Amino acid sequence: MELRQLEYFLKCAELGSLTRAAEELYTTQPHVSQVIRALERELGVSLFRRTGAGVSLTDDGESIRFYAENAMKNAALIEETARDHGGETLRIAANPSSRLASLAGEYFCAHAKEGLMIQYTECGIEQMAELLQQRQYDLGFIFMPENKRSALIHLAERRHLLYTPLLQSDLVLHSGPKSPFYRRENVTPEELNGCACIQLEDDFFSLEELLMEHPAFNGGKWALKKLIRTNSDHLMLDMLRTTSLCNLGSYWLRDNGGEIPLSRAVVEGFRGRVAFGCLQIDNRQLNIPAERFLALLRERLK
Repeated sequence: MELRQLEYFLKCAELGSLTRAAEELYTTQPHVSQVIRALERELGVSLFRRTGAGVSLTDDGESIRFYAENAMKNAALIEETARDHGGETLRIAANPSSRLASLAGEYFCAHAKEGLMIQYTECGIEQMAELLQQRQYDLGFIFMPENKRSALIHLAERRHLLYTPLLQSDLVLHSGPKSPFYRRENVTPEELNGCACIQLEDDFFSLEELLMEHPAFNGGKWALKKLIRTNSDHLMLDMLRTTSLCNLGSYWLRDNGGEIPLSRAVVEGFRGRVAFGCLQIDNRQLNIPAERFLALLRERLK
């Protein structure tokens, strides 16, 4: 499939006529018809109803029109970016982490004079793998339950990605001053039954799945009380600081700064059970900004 085919398709849909589309595209009606029929063969569907009065979209054509319009918009954005940006780009997808976001900002400040541009997206692991496979991002940073490592490696291999472990961490409960767990150093799994939490959006690699193997959770009979689901680290930090909600997660580097400090309590029996690592496209050389950022991250993890 080519952008030219989508351009012809959208012009025909807009004007309702192959002849008028040909005039605006500075080509002939038979050529436009040939391009549309080739696209229909490739997609395996009929895009237009053809009548003596012109053409109109089929139901399949209506559905495909939405995606075709987005594809053309994205192509225009790519051309604009290439035209306006002469420097390097660092593209990072990550599980929500205020410290990682701060590190990306620090890296930008150190290299801004070089014309660096950063694209930074927070998401779950399954979405991250898809974005990397589509080569929209260079690096992906993830926290996952250690018992899901083999599943992640399998997912990575299917999508031609490489997983590199960077750090083993603990399962911890984050809380703020209004929480009964504030300033606790440890909590038991039993204490987490019904605990009101703000958690990341569910996917197969959610950290709270670790608790399901503990007898206290009885195969899922007990559970966290997940009142807020989000992929926003900003919302999570704000809720932890201003409400009694907690967050079951992990940590790396040092505590996040702020006027109101947060505390973390290690969940007993789950030390070293969370893996922090990196995903990247297998057999593809990282660009210079990605290599430098990964080196900076490794240095901080020491």
